Amino acid sequence: MDQLDVPAISSIVAWILIGFGIIAIFLPFGPSIPLIWLGIFVYAFGHDWSTITQSFMALITGIALFTIFLDYTLYRFGIRKFRAGAWGVIGAIVGFIVGSFINPFVQFVGGPVLGAIAFESLRGRDQVFSFKAGNTTVVAFMGGTIVKLAAAVAIVGLFILRLRGNV
Repeated sequence: MDQLDVPAISSIVAWILIGFGIIAIFLPFGPSIPLIWLGIFVYAFGHDWSTITQSFMALITGIALFTIFLDYTLYRFGIRKFRAGAWGVIGAIVGFIVGSFINPFVQFVGGPVLGAIAFESLRGRDQVFSFKAGNTTVVAFMGGTIVKLAAAVAIVGLFILRLRGNV
């Protein structure tokens, strides 16, 4: 029986995880940065830490943890500043999912706004407040998406440069 080609398998699994992580950036509930980190870790482990060193992995871990902290902090700050509640967040997620069946614009903008407004209204908030909370929820989501996208570009870019021997 032939031996398993662990480096090849780990490379395939790593790129699949990184791909799913990049896709998850655009979902309001996706573990994007942790998936990208896990993909790089799988690659490093499968290649016996030859190309990806532990110090490089520590750098990637630092960027990932900072991004997760920043995303969470900015999101909570934005939501709390405008007193939007969990109902608005749930409504934005439901609106995002429903909007994904219509078209990309509705998915990323219209669905979350309408969902947050509807759910804040169901909570008993007046319509002006519901509209503000709905918009705040979407702005917080978009801000988080931009932060995660920038971090993903940096992490994956450093990973590719490392694989090419440039870092």
